[in-house]
Amino acid sequence: MAAMALKEKAMNYFAALDDEKAQMVISYMETIEMSAHKKSKSIADLKGKIQFADGYDYKALRGEI
Repeated sequence: MAAMALKEKAMNYFAALDDEKAQMVISYMETIEMSAHKKSKSIADLKGKIQFADGYDYKALRGEI
């Protein structure tokens, strides 16, 4: 019931907007949706993207941490 009322209010809101403003609202909603669905990144996502300088010994740092 609440979802139906919300949908009706949204439809009335969009009916009151001109095309440019409606497109701005839709674009904003899509931006929010995309950021909500963003995949969490893990350290595995960096595989093959990290390059060390020649002569850099990253294994030597393991004992310092």
